[in-house]
Amino acid sequence: MNEVKFHLHTNQGTVFKAENRFRVLVAGRRFGKTTLAITELLVKALSQNNQVLWYVAPSYRQAKMIAWRMLKNMVPQELNAKYNESELSITLPNGSLIELKGADNEDSLKGVGLDGMVIDEFATIYDNWTVWYEVLRPMLSDRKGWALFIGTPKGKDALWELYMKGQREEDEYKSWTFKTSDNPYIDPAEVDKARKDSPERYFRQEYEASFEDYVGLVWPEYSKDCVVKPFEIPKEWERLSAIDTAVTGITASLKAAVDEEGVLYFYSEYREENVRVSEVAGVIREKLKWIIDPDALKKQAQRDGYLYSLYDEYRDNGIIAKFAQKDVEGGINRVGELFKQGKIKIFSTLKWLPWELERYHYVESKETVKGQIKPVPFKKEDHLCDCLRYIVMERVETHINREQKAPKGSVAYELALDEIEKDNWRAKYE
Repeated sequence: MNEVKFHLHTNQGTVFKAENRFRVLVAGRRFGKTTLAITELLVKALSQNNQVLWYVAPSYRQAKMIAWRMLKNMVPQELNAKYNESELSITLPNGSLIELKGADNEDSLKGVGLDGMVIDEFATIYDNWTVWYEVLRPMLSDRKGWALFIGTPKGKDALWELYMKGQREEDEYKSWTFKTSDNPYIDPAEVDKARKDSPERYFRQEYEASFEDYVGLVWPEYSKDCVVKPFEIPKEWERLSAIDTAVTGITASLKAAVDEEGVLYFYSEYREENVRVSEVAGVIREKLKWIIDPDALKKQAQRDGYLYSLYDEYRDNGIIAKFAQKDVEGGINRVGELFKQGKIKIFSTLKWLPWELERYHYVESKETVKGQIKPVPFKKEDHLCDCLRYIVMERVETHINREQKAPKGSVAYELALDEIEKDNWRAKYE
């Protein structure tokens, strides 16, 4: 077989050369994790005949969008490899097979013996402990196969547990951690800009590969400096509003306007307990872009002997809304970035939004034998905080749609890439 040459930077090479059976690479964004993964698979496939190797991503869609294109580009044309686009597989002339899989379809992960696998973004795979120990790990037993876990931290979770096994070098594991800046091809100025623009905890996690303990306030970046005196909002500014619905309990709504620089001004709030949709709509109804909690489809109310969703109720009362993005972690990070950049302003006439922001905090995380339970915000007195997050995520999506291209490697490019990679869960409702 023809000689094939690959190029990895020094820190990628450290992981590549290690001979441990189970390796765990924890690295910041744009370190080159996926490049290393594809190189690893291709080199192993070419070095021995009849190898069966897998690349496993959190979803089939991610595997196709990210790794498939990269893999096809890295296979030299002179090898005359056979490609199966529907199966996302490549068969090499020496009989070796590389297949790309999505962990979102557990049935596709069963029934085959493997010589090795790369598991990408292990921290974001749903029920990753079950996927690894009950589904993937047994496939390596008969051939004594290897595994390379790669990912960016998401709190102290399953990836953290495997990383700690690697630090202790238990059970054939070894682990490494690298920052984004450990990739010599990343412009240091871009990392510095991300440091200035991002919440501190988010930067440490995403760029410095730090396993962060999520405790305390969700948005410590919020301060009284965000509060401004009311003024007459120019007619040409875009306006939008979000609704956090409830059958019983608190219904909340926020209205915001966006200036030419992309600064969000929150100028109106609504927060009432145990009210009918008709009462809410009568107070907040206004001609602007509406965003609604997608759970409004699940929450049922009785009317004329029939069950209607709250979404139907609002529509019948003149508020036609699109469903909000309910990516809590992504939304929290986006809001934190805008607070840090000074792009969220709150009229001093608003009482409840500042009150919630000062109390919105993470649930204390507890250690378990499987690591630390993934931290989540405390779900109480957070209704306007949810509305704020819905509005910010809507503005991010709109901005990405308008800015079709951003310089590759830039912070804007990374934000756009994150959005593109996410499954459009709203298709379930629309």
